[in-house]
Amino acid sequence: METEVEPPESSPADTRAEMLRLSARGYTQLRHVLVQLPDSEASRESTLARMVRARKHRALLLYLLLLACWPWLADRREPLPAGVWVRALTASKGLTWSASTLSRAWKDLEDLGLIDRHREDRLLRVTPRREDGVVPYDPPGGRKDRWNAYFALPDAFWDNEWFARLSLPALAMMLVVAKETNAKTEMWLTYPKAEPWYGLKPQTAQKGLKELESWNLVHRRKEVIKAPLSPTGTTVRMWYSLTGDFGFEARQALQQRAATERRKRLSRATPTTPQTDKATS
Repeated sequence: METEVEPPESSPADTRAEMLRLSARGYTQLRHVLVQLPDSEASRESTLARMVRARKHRALLLYLLLLACWPWLADRREPLPAGVWVRALTASKGLTWSASTLSRAWKDLEDLGLIDRHREDRLLRVTPRREDGVVPYDPPGGRKDRWNAYFALPDAFWDNEWFARLSLPALAMMLVVAKETNAKTEMWLTYPKAEPWYGLKPQTAQKGLKELESWNLVHRRKEVIKAPLSPTGTTVRMWYSLTGDFGFEARQALQQRAATERRKRLSRATPTTPQTDKATS
């Protein structure tokens, strides 16, 4: 008598790994305007602050995953079924996901102006909008103007389930530090400055940074500087940098590797011009 073997099922980790493999970059490009509007704006708070204030944790994670997948999802003929998104966002810890919570998260993103969506038969076609929600999305590419400058969120965020481990304040501050250290190794910040600069409450900044430190994802450096008008003549400035897979050097290496691979693909795709035979010219 033959024993029936149950077919193997894809795990959440399998699903995330396949999504990231298809993107073939090693990181997600996130525009700076997700975190902070340019200097010319009267108010510099942007999408991140609105989502934190409204406690839209699921919506933020779903939007990050949508952008991570967009390099290949943009050209896919059929939309991804809801079950695929739910499975990809499921982990042993963190938020629980279901068809209903996914639907609410899509609705939250639509209300925030971060996606457009419409039905195709029984499936939902979702298209991202730019990280500030103002215009339709297009990849930032190599553009460096104030509306297209971007920072990298490494795939380790998904591979190592940091998306499930981090609270909303910790995730928000990870994005802030990643944005500010896109071109330098560390940033300085005081908790009160988090609100005028990013729209985040001082308590949110403090809680988020302390949690990141507890996970050894952020390094804090204390610098004592002159302050002639202070009682002691000095003051302390705190500098923050991401570590490990999220550190400045690691992110730079990912971007350089992706650029090298892109150049190789372009050179292979460019037809060579046949040389003229000098003997017959």
